[in-house]
Amino acid sequence: MKKTGEQLKRIAALQCSQHKIYSDGLFPAVRTWLGGLYSRKDNTAFFSACIGFTLLRYMDRFTDEEALWARSIIDKMKPAFARFKNKDNHSSYNFWMTIPGGQFPGGYIAYRLAFFMIPDDIDDSALIHLVLEHSDKEKVALREKMIRYALGVLKWPDRPVKGFEHFKAYNTFFVKNMPSSFDVCALCNTLYFILYNKFNLQEQDEHSLQLIAQSIAQDDYLNRPYQIAPYYPNSILIIYHYIRLIVDLEPGILLPYKDTLLEKCYGLYNKPQLKAMEKLILQICILKLGGTATSIAEPTQSEKSSYPFFVAGLLGEVKPKWLRALGFLKFSHIQYHALAYAEVLWLEYLLLLKERNHQL
Repeated sequence: MKKTGEQLKRIAALQCSQHKIYSDGLFPAVRTWLGGLYSRKDNTAFFSACIGFTLLRYMDRFTDEEALWARSIIDKMKPAFARFKNKDNHSSYNFWMTIPGGQFPGGYIAYRLAFFMIPDDIDDSALIHLVLEHSDKEKVALREKMIRYALGVLKWPDRPVKGFEHFKAYNTFFVKNMPSSFDVCALCNTLYFILYNKFNLQEQDEHSLQLIAQSIAQDDYLNRPYQIAPYYPNSILIIYHYIRLIVDLEPGILLPYKDTLLEKCYGLYNKPQLKAMEKLILQICILKLGGTATSIAEPTQSEKSSYPFFVAGLLGEVKPKWLRALGFLKFSHIQYHALAYAEVLWLEYLLLLKERNHQL
């Protein structure tokens, strides 16, 4: 095995076993607040699902020996997801454990308060389903639940994003008693689940695709990332989700934006003070779109560990609209970091670069 094989071994070494906080088979995650003044280990299924999903997408590009390593990593994480399944055994999954319940694990106050309990969501549910490769019955049950809770079916957002008021897209959470909203990255992951499983498209799928198309056409991902992706409020992360969906599954309505997104990637890459992880993510996007690759240095472990892939907003889902309007303020954002997921993105770059070099 060459570089990619060594990288898979590095990832496998980070997988947890008999850890007092992290479930066996999952990968460590850390949540921070106020610039790192607050820091806690967080036992979430989200990053492990991202890792398993990414490895599965590239399984056909591994050597036989590498595929064994990748499959071993995935097989070890699968049993842990059962503890994150809906507490009533529905087809959806939660960001945190439901069996037993455990919001804000490792905290001192928030984990005691029901206020901080979150419902199951489309993002974790779609990604975990893609990793577990559930039965058709389970997949259909999840899809039907997504439709039942979609915007305009259960209810409309009481504080809609300007220009997106009438899209019957998928609601981020499966919930009745908190504000409804969308997140374009969560929509990309949900549509990946739907298109990958070849479901016949429903109104909610069409509206979700139209919403994404409009957000690209209007440059919303550059000009107002928080409004369209409150849990991934970073233009580069949003572009990554767009391109993964477009290149892998080729939804017709989004294909015309490939050249536009490639041009934007080049423009962002040339910006000063770009973080090492952002350079890496943009290079992945450029390679996936067939652009001209640039050789980059591997981010340091510190750069990998400190990069925020996901944000939980303390004010994002509260009921008072005036308070929710302050959700864009960074002091209210809890950032999530995962070294292992950063390592998987470096692996993705190596695989794409190797493929490109073979094509030359």
